[in-house]
Amino acid sequence: MSADTQKVSGVIIECAEKYILPRYKALAQHEISAKTSPRDLVTQADLDVEEHLTRVLPGLLPGSIVIGEEAASKNPALLDQLDDKSLKIWIVDPVDGTHNFVHSKREFGVMLALIENGEARQGWIYDVLGKEMTVAERGGGAFAGSRKLNVNAQNAAAKMSGHINPWFFPKQYREYIQQSVKKFGSTFSMACAAHEYLRVAKGEAQFCIYSRLKPWDHVAGTLIVEEAGGYAAKWDGARYTPQDRDKGLIVAAGEKDWREVYDVLLKDVL
Repeated sequence: MSADTQKVSGVIIECAEKYILPRYKALAQHEISAKTSPRDLVTQADLDVEEHLTRVLPGLLPGSIVIGEEAASKNPALLDQLDDKSLKIWIVDPVDGTHNFVHSKREFGVMLALIENGEARQGWIYDVLGKEMTVAERGGGAFAGSRKLNVNAQNAAAKMSGHINPWFFPKQYREYIQQSVKKFGSTFSMACAAHEYLRVAKGEAQFCIYSRLKPWDHVAGTLIVEEAGGYAAKWDGARYTPQDRDKGLIVAAGEKDWREVYDVLLKDVL
């Protein structure tokens, strides 16, 4: 049983209008705090959106539970629930790209996914400033508004654009990766998985590569890219699942593009 896509979209938009947009370029200092590092920020907008969604979402799908980024940051044991495939679980990233949001950049958004039977069933990414909702349901395609999304595979590194931040990789890989990315047409980090996933799903980029697997960063995005015709797998080639907590992830505009990214960036170091 899936949730009503439009109702969920409406709740996300309501949260953005009520809690996020009024604080854009207007955050008070007491509404910002650091978690694990000076770049790992949380704002009152994150907390308010997560609280609202945690309260409302179970009413849209009886028997479901919510795991939010901020709650799991305080209590990592909540993630153990992902291993119980009988549960219907909402995964919430209330403001993805919080650092950008705090610094008045435009690349941030709300990410939400529904997991059923242990796999991503539905996903939402909301571009708050662009006021565009992108949704996907497994087997039903991915849509930005009413527009069906399709990836744009290139198959050759020199023609590919992608998203990577070498500084998030293990230290022993960084120098090699910084040299290897020069083989691609272009690479850059948006410091926001939501917008990076959207660019791949819309055919504006061919890949994203990540070294950390937090479910709120990837469950919705991988589903949206896959439903747009793309391909997602971990660095070891195994299919990505919401239960994964380790190994890196490559999301690409098709299996050939995935293999090209792997061959250029990882084959000689793993």
